Amino acid sequence: MQATDLPTFLRWLLTSVPGLAPSIVLHGHARLPEGLASAVARHLNEYDEDAGGNWMAFTPGLLGQIAESETQRSLLGLVDPFHFDEEPESDDHMRETLVALADRGRSVLDGPAAMDACSGKAEVFRVWLGFPIDSMDPIHLVLQPDHFSRHSLPAIIGDTFLEWAEARLAKMAG
Repeated sequence: MQATDLPTFLRWLLTSVPGLAPSIVLHGHARLPEGLASAVARHLNEYDEDAGGNWMAFTPGLLGQIAESETQRSLLGLVDPFHFDEEPESDDHMRETLVALADRGRSVLDGPAAMDACSGKAEVFRVWLGFPIDSMDPIHLVLQPDHFSRHSLPAIIGDTFLEWAEARLAKMAG
């Protein structure tokens, strides 16, 4: 599912439990197929039995609305630490918003800003599309999208994520 407006975002926010599940970030050298994040969220809503249909991808326009709205940011637990007449950079708000969405869990985020914002976060499953890179952060899955049908990518990513999440839980329990 893809949140395209504030009411959809707010419904997701009200039904999600912060920190209960990891999130996914998609990025890479290859151009991401249009709608891939949304398709991954739809796949996980169908096959992630513990999610209750609460996986969500976000359009760039909605992310911008959330990042620039003090009200929406406060709902994510983001309080502006800026004082006096200092205006924070728009990029700072976007970065904080992406981190807050990832921390909330069951978010499918995409693009370089999301990959950068979520750097170092253990609760984020990272997918790289295209040629592998040397990275300080672990890349959990590297795919060459040209080698797969556009329709199979969401299932490959979603199913691999579910296997990773299951292994993480088993490791934490045992």
